[in-house]
Amino acid sequence: MTRQHFSDKFELWLNANQKKNIGDLLKFFGSKSFAILFLVFMFVPSLPIPTGGITHFVLLPAVWIVSLQMIFGRKTFWLPKSILIRPLGTGFLKKALPFMIRRIKTLEKISRPRNKAVFHNQIFKSFAGICVLILAIVCFISPPFSGLDTVPAMGAVIIALSIIVEDSVLFGLGFIVGSIGIGIIAAAAHIVVTFFKALF
Repeated sequence: MTRQHFSDKFELWLNANQKKNIGDLLKFFGSKSFAILFLVFMFVPSLPIPTGGITHFVLLPAVWIVSLQMIFGRKTFWLPKSILIRPLGTGFLKKALPFMIRRIKTLEKISRPRNKAVFHNQIFKSFAGICVLILAIVCFISPPFSGLDTVPAMGAVIIALSIIVEDSVLFGLGFIVGSIGIGIIAAAAHIVVTFFKALF
Protein backbone atom coordinates (compact mmCIF):
# COMPACT_ATOMS: atom_id res chain seq x y z
CA MET A 1 0.00 0.00 0.00
CA THR A 2 1.37 3.44 -0.93
CA ARG A 3 1.89 5.66 2.10
CA GLN A 4 0.03 8.96 1.91
CA HIS A 5 2.45 11.77 2.57
CA PHE A 6 1.71 14.60 4.96
CA SER A 7 2.17 17.08 2.10
CA ASP A 8 -0.69 15.37 0.21
CA LYS A 9 -3.02 15.82 3.19
CA PHE A 10 -1.87 19.43 3.51
CA GLU A 11 -2.66 20.07 -0.17
CA LEU A 12 -6.07 18.44 0.26
CA TRP A 13 -6.90 20.84 3.09
CA LEU A 14 -5.44 23.83 1.23
CA ASN A 15 -7.43 23.13 -1.95
CA ALA A 16 -10.74 22.62 -0.14
CA ASN A 17 -13.18 25.32 -1.20
CA GLN A 18 -13.88 26.97 2.14
CA LYS A 19 -12.77 29.88 4.28
CA LYS A 20 -9.83 28.96 6.46
CA ASN A 21 -8.49 30.13 9.78
CA ILE A 22 -5.87 28.80 12.17
CA GLY A 23 -8.45 26.84 14.16
CA ASP A 24 -9.64 25.07 10.98
CA LEU A 25 -6.08 24.02 10.17
CA LEU A 26 -5.47 22.58 13.63
CA LYS A 27 -8.84 20.80 13.73
CA PHE A 28 -8.16 19.11 10.39
CA PHE A 29 -4.89 17.58 11.60
CA GLY A 30 -6.20 16.53 15.02
CA SER A 31 -3.59 14.60 17.03
CA LYS A 32 -0.75 16.22 15.07
CA SER A 33 -1.97 19.74 15.84
CA PHE A 34 0.96 20.54 18.18
CA ALA A 35 3.45 19.84 15.41
CA ILE A 36 1.27 21.52 12.77
CA LEU A 37 1.24 24.77 14.73
CA PHE A 38 5.02 24.59 15.24
CA LEU A 39 5.48 23.91 11.54
CA VAL A 40 3.26 26.72 10.27
CA PHE A 41 4.19 29.37 12.84
CA MET A 42 7.95 28.71 12.78
CA PHE A 43 8.02 28.47 9.00
CA VAL A 44 7.50 32.23 8.66
CA PRO A 45 10.67 33.26 10.57
CA SER A 46 12.58 30.45 8.80
CA LEU A 47 12.19 32.30 5.51
CA PRO A 48 15.24 34.40 4.57
CA ILE A 49 13.11 37.55 4.39
CA PRO A 50 12.23 40.24 6.97
CA THR A 51 9.09 39.23 8.89
CA GLY A 52 9.18 41.73 11.77
CA GLY A 53 6.04 42.36 13.80
CA ILE A 54 3.84 39.37 12.95
CA THR A 55 6.63 36.99 13.97
CA HIS A 56 7.56 38.69 17.24
CA PHE A 57 4.12 39.62 18.50
CA VAL A 58 1.82 36.85 17.22
CA LEU A 59 3.55 33.70 15.98
CA LEU A 60 6.39 33.20 18.46
CA PRO A 61 4.32 33.90 21.61
CA ALA A 62 1.75 31.36 20.36
CA VAL A 63 4.56 28.80 19.93
CA TRP A 64 5.70 29.47 23.53
CA ILE A 65 2.19 28.85 24.87
CA VAL A 66 1.76 25.61 22.93
CA SER A 67 5.26 24.23 23.57
CA LEU A 68 4.83 24.73 27.33
CA GLN A 69 1.59 22.74 27.19
CA MET A 70 3.38 20.00 25.24
CA ILE A 71 6.18 19.94 27.82
CA PHE A 72 3.68 19.40 30.64
CA GLY A 73 1.91 16.56 28.84
CA ARG A 74 -1.35 18.05 27.64
CA LYS A 75 -3.06 15.96 24.96
CA THR A 76 -4.71 18.98 23.37
CA PHE A 77 -3.65 22.58 23.68
CA TRP A 78 -5.33 25.87 24.42
CA LEU A 79 -4.82 29.06 22.44
CA PRO A 80 -6.64 32.39 22.76
CA LYS A 81 -9.73 32.46 20.58
CA SER A 82 -8.40 35.62 18.94
CA ILE A 83 -5.58 33.54 17.44
CA LEU A 84 -7.73 30.52 16.51
CA ILE A 85 -10.26 32.59 14.57
CA ARG A 86 -7.58 34.67 12.86
CA PRO A 87 -8.19 34.18 9.13
CA LEU A 88 -5.33 32.98 6.98
CA GLY A 89 -4.79 35.71 4.42
CA THR A 90 -4.91 35.17 0.68
CA GLY A 91 -1.17 35.76 0.34
CA PHE A 92 -0.46 33.17 3.02
CA LEU A 93 -2.81 30.62 1.45
CA LYS A 94 -1.80 31.22 -2.16
CA LYS A 95 1.94 31.79 -1.76
CA ALA A 96 3.37 30.90 1.67
CA LEU A 97 1.59 27.58 2.22
CA PRO A 98 2.20 26.22 -1.32
CA PHE A 99 5.87 27.21 -0.92
CA MET A 100 5.91 25.40 2.42
CA ILE A 101 4.32 22.28 0.92
CA ARG A 102 6.94 22.15 -1.84
CA ARG A 103 9.72 22.25 0.75
CA ILE A 104 7.98 19.54 2.78
CA LYS A 105 7.78 17.35 -0.32
CA THR A 106 11.55 17.68 -0.70
CA LEU A 107 12.13 16.56 2.90
CA GLU A 108 9.65 13.70 2.53
CA LYS A 109 11.83 12.23 -0.22
CA ILE A 110 14.57 11.55 2.34
CA SER A 111 12.40 10.81 5.36
CA ARG A 112 10.35 7.83 6.46
CA PRO A 113 8.94 6.58 9.78
CA ARG A 114 11.88 5.59 11.99
CA ASN A 115 11.65 4.72 15.72
CA LYS A 116 7.96 5.63 15.72
CA ALA A 117 7.42 4.45 19.29
CA VAL A 118 9.64 7.18 20.73
CA PHE A 119 7.31 9.87 19.40
CA HIS A 120 4.53 8.53 21.63
CA ASN A 121 6.70 8.64 24.76
CA GLN A 122 5.85 11.56 27.04
CA ILE A 123 9.48 12.14 28.07
CA PHE A 124 10.45 12.51 24.42
CA LYS A 125 7.43 14.75 23.74
CA SER A 126 8.51 16.98 26.62
CA PHE A 127 12.06 17.09 25.28
CA ALA A 128 10.78 18.01 21.82
CA GLY A 129 8.63 20.75 23.38
CA ILE A 130 11.68 22.11 25.25
CA CYS A 131 13.69 22.17 22.00
CA VAL A 132 10.98 24.10 20.15
CA LEU A 133 10.49 26.48 23.08
CA ILE A 134 14.22 27.31 23.23
CA LEU A 135 14.39 27.85 19.48
CA ALA A 136 11.30 30.09 19.55
CA ILE A 137 12.83 32.17 22.37
CA VAL A 138 16.10 32.46 20.45
CA CYS A 139 14.17 33.63 17.37
CA PHE A 140 12.37 36.20 19.50
CA ILE A 141 15.52 37.72 21.00
CA SER A 142 17.30 37.94 17.66
CA PRO A 143 17.09 41.50 16.28
CA PRO A 144 14.09 42.05 13.97
CA PHE A 145 14.94 42.23 10.25
CA SER A 146 18.44 40.84 10.93
CA GLY A 147 17.79 37.40 9.43
CA LEU A 148 19.46 35.76 12.44
CA ASP A 149 16.23 33.94 13.31
CA THR A 150 16.24 32.02 10.01
CA VAL A 151 18.43 29.03 10.99
CA PRO A 152 17.00 28.35 14.49
CA ALA A 153 13.48 28.65 13.05
CA MET A 154 14.44 26.21 10.31
CA GLY A 155 15.58 23.78 13.01
CA ALA A 156 12.17 24.07 14.69
CA VAL A 157 10.42 23.48 11.35
CA ILE A 158 12.41 20.29 10.76
CA ILE A 159 11.69 19.10 14.32
CA ALA A 160 7.97 19.74 13.76
CA LEU A 161 8.03 17.80 10.50
CA SER A 162 9.90 14.93 12.18
CA ILE A 163 7.09 14.68 14.74
CA ILE A 164 4.50 14.61 11.96
CA VAL A 165 6.21 11.84 9.97
CA GLU A 166 7.66 10.17 13.13
CA ASP A 167 11.24 10.10 11.85
CA SER A 168 13.93 10.14 14.55
CA VAL A 169 16.71 10.83 12.03
CA LEU A 170 14.87 13.93 10.81
CA PHE A 171 14.45 14.99 14.44
CA GLY A 172 18.20 14.71 14.92
CA LEU A 173 18.76 16.84 11.82
CA GLY A 174 16.40 19.50 13.18
CA PHE A 175 18.21 19.45 16.53
CA ILE A 176 21.56 19.96 14.79
CA VAL A 177 20.27 22.78 12.56
CA GLY A 178 18.67 24.49 15.55
CA SER A 179 21.89 24.21 17.55
CA ILE A 180 23.84 25.75 14.68
CA GLY A 181 21.33 28.61 14.60
CA ILE A 182 21.80 29.22 18.33
CA GLY A 183 25.56 29.19 17.78
CA ILE A 184 25.30 31.78 15.01
CA ILE A 185 23.28 34.14 17.21
CA ALA A 186 25.67 33.60 20.15
CA ALA A 187 28.64 34.37 17.89
CA ALA A 188 26.94 37.49 16.53
CA ALA A 189 26.18 38.68 20.07
CA HIS A 190 29.82 38.09 21.08
CA ILE A 191 31.05 40.15 18.11
CA VAL A 192 28.71 43.02 18.98
CA VAL A 193 29.73 42.99 22.66
CA THR A 194 33.42 42.87 21.75
CA PHE A 195 32.97 45.76 19.30
CA PHE A 196 31.32 48.00 21.89
CA LYS A 197 33.91 47.09 24.51
CA ALA A 198 36.62 48.16 22.07
CA LEU A 199 34.83 51.46 21.50
CA PHE A 200 34.38 52.29 25.16
